[in-house]
This record gives sequence, structure tokens and C-alpha cells, in this order.
Amino acid sequence: MTGNMTTIARPYATAAFEYALQKNALQAWDEMLSGAALVAKDKAVMALLSNPIVTKQKMADFFCDILSTTLDTEKQNFIRLLAENNRLSVLPAIAKLFATYRAEQEKKLTVQVTSAIALDEAYQQTLAATLTERLHLQVSLQCAIDPTLLGGIIVKAGDKVMDGSIRGKLNRLYESL
Repeated sequence: MTGNMTTIARPYATAAFEYALQKNALQAWDEMLSGAALVAKDKAVMALLSNPIVTKQKMADFFCDILSTTLDTEKQNFIRLLAENNRLSVLPAIAKLFATYRAEQEKKLTVQVTSAIALDEAYQQTLAATLTERLHLQVSLQCAIDPTLLGGIIVKAGDKVMDGSIRGKLNRLYESL
């Protein structure tokens, strides 16, 4: 997500979040925005969004038709507002920001853990418990494997990165020499 997209998306994500919070509908809005973001990321839809022949009204109708099962009047109005302001292409950034706001509100955080080998369940539980205590948030792990690490793990929690990999330690040693 580029900085410009985030800047454009922030007021829409904030407004949607504040409305959803007030209506106690964070999950429903999060699901709708995630679905809308998937539609907006589709290559064919991206081409339609940039086509000057396709009207704002037609794009709004298109999105509303596809998302009809997750839309109530307020969500439909939100999609139409985005279409009117030529912001449907920003839906992925809006959805990402909304999910971040929701996680902060609910004191939850998904942490990316990269390791050289698959981590066993006991280690994952211990790591999640340690991170939950350290970050004061309910942590869930999203694990990935990168054999180039040689050993150890890299933990990305929001904008924080904890590099405990052997490759990272070797790089730091090399830089200090």
C-alpha cells in the first residue's frame, strides 16, 4: 500500500470505522470491506475503474450487485460515495486500514513469524503467549518458512521487526566489522 493510497483511504476508513463502532457492527463492515477490496483488486475490475466510458453510477451498481449479500443501506451508500468520488480503486487500502483500526480496538494483533523450518505447535503457543504478554495485545501468529534464514526466527508485529535469525545476526556482525 503506497503512502498516497493510505492518505486517500484514511478518511474513508476512519469514517467507516467510527460508524461501525457506533452501530456495534465492526465484523459486518470488516467483512464487507474485505469483499469489496477483493473485487477492486481484480484485474478486469481495475480496467473498468480506469475506463472513462464506464460511469460512476454503473461502477457503483456493479459493486453493489456483487456485494449484495453483505450490503445494507448504509454500506451501499458508502460504496456509492466511493464511486461518486472515484475512490473504488482505493478499497483495498480502506479495508486494510479498517482491519488495523478494528484490531487496535479489539486489542488484537496478527504477527508474522518467519522461520527456517516449520515451528511445532508447542513452540507457537509459547511464542504467542510471550508476545501477548510483551505487546499487551492478544496475539495470533501467521507463520511462514524461509530456508535462507539458516535458523532462528523473524517476528513482524505491526511496524516492529524483531530479527532473531542467524542470517540477521551474521549481517549485524558483518556490519560491525
